[in-house]
Amino acid sequence: MADPKTRPYLGFLVFALVGLFISVVTPFTGLSPTGHIVFGSLLGALGLWIFKPGNIPYFAGAIIIIVGCVAAGISIKTVTSGFSSASMWLLIPAMFFGFALRKTGLGNRIAFFVLEKIKPSYPMILMGWFVIGLLFSFLTPSSTVRMLILCAVAVSVADACQLAKGTRGRSLIVISAWFTAIFIGIGWFTGSLNGPVLTGFLPAEMQALINPDIWLKTMCLPWIFITIVFLIGLFFVLRPKEKLPVTRADMKRFYSDLGKITPEEIATLVILVGVFLGLGFQKMHGLPSFAIMLVGLFCLMLFKIITVPDIGNGISWDIIIFIGTIMGLSEIFAEAGIVDWISAGIAPLTTLLATSPLIFVMGLMLLFTVLRFLDITWGWTTAALLSTTTPMLYSVYGIHPIILLFVFAAGAGIFFLSYQQPWIALTESVTKDAGWNVNHMQKAGIVFFGSVLLAILVFVPYWQWIGVLPS
Repeated sequence: MADPKTRPYLGFLVFALVGLFISVVTPFTGLSPTGHIVFGSLLGALGLWIFKPGNIPYFAGAIIIIVGCVAAGISIKTVTSGFSSASMWLLIPAMFFGFALRKTGLGNRIAFFVLEKIKPSYPMILMGWFVIGLLFSFLTPSSTVRMLILCAVAVSVADACQLAKGTRGRSLIVISAWFTAIFIGIGWFTGSLNGPVLTGFLPAEMQALINPDIWLKTMCLPWIFITIVFLIGLFFVLRPKEKLPVTRADMKRFYSDLGKITPEEIATLVILVGVFLGLGFQKMHGLPSFAIMLVGLFCLMLFKIITVPDIGNGISWDIIIFIGTIMGLSEIFAEAGIVDWISAGIAPLTTLLATSPLIFVMGLMLLFTVLRFLDITWGWTTAALLSTTTPMLYSVYGIHPIILLFVFAAGAGIFFLSYQQPWIALTESVTKDAGWNVNHMQKAGIVFFGSVLLAILVFVPYWQWIGVLPS
């Protein structure tokens, strides 16, 4: 057995050697030498992202892709295309919105304001998380920030309820808060980063088919359904025997301990509500989503909610560079000839799956789930690869690219094992042992997967009715 400290280095070495072999030997028939080098570079980057030897930044993997692609003859304009996309300029202000919620304390105030209105019981607290998750997703698309705020609140609630560490009750409260913070907002385009990020993976002509209206129409009901089914399922899987000893007066005390609302909180709330309204009335004023988001960011700077030091430290530029690089992969694959090669290779599979809309969506979901055991960076590399098939699926079979984005979003959420979901590690680094029991989180992962499969069964007829799947 390899030393745990050396395993990440060995894992990366294996990926790097395989990538080098592919780049030099060019073993794949029908794929150009340029395509081989790009593919090999991608494997090297994946090795860094999966194993993170020495906790190396995501930026390092991006460098491998950029240098490898340029060396292969791909134009720098194509290699960096992800950074100039509208999706990138949605992402940056979205992350700063989340930072503003944390910095001002507005996120905590909103959460405890909702909780003080309910009678403390497990079902009511789960309902409270549902409402708070909705509110937070309207204010910021940053799932990471929503998660960190809500999980910290959930730990405080679990402590107040005198729930011992590792118990079902504590896990139920914290996991349900974690889930609603991340997943419910996927239902609308700016409710999570899935909207701008996943859209950015699509070829340019397919991106033109994605807008907030089609996203809302396709995604909203399924993700509300998934969230409700998950919360109900998790309650029955982890249902504690003991009742909560906390009272509504305790919840009111939590809120009063926050003190009076500050001018910074008021300014942040007004700005974020204004952004939400601006996005909701786009048909009237005609401004694109990224412009509205940037105006909101400008206002946060104008009112000194976001200051000069916050620009460098407020958000993770490492993650932004990683996402920008991934967003450019569809253009890179097209120029390298990988799109045509993949399309020819999977044509028989897509022909088989596309004979039935239900079989197609379910089969794609199962395929993506299997690949997620390897592609641990939310499955985004897999999503970028599969996105190259969307023009053919749309023109030949009438399958709208929004359907693939649903599968990508659901697949990105997979968490059978903790290593598959970076949000789990991030939350555990903050909550330590005061959060959930690991075994309980694994059960929650199974409940989530079952909720997704049930949603597919229920909503395929609906998707056919609204015209994003063939009848």
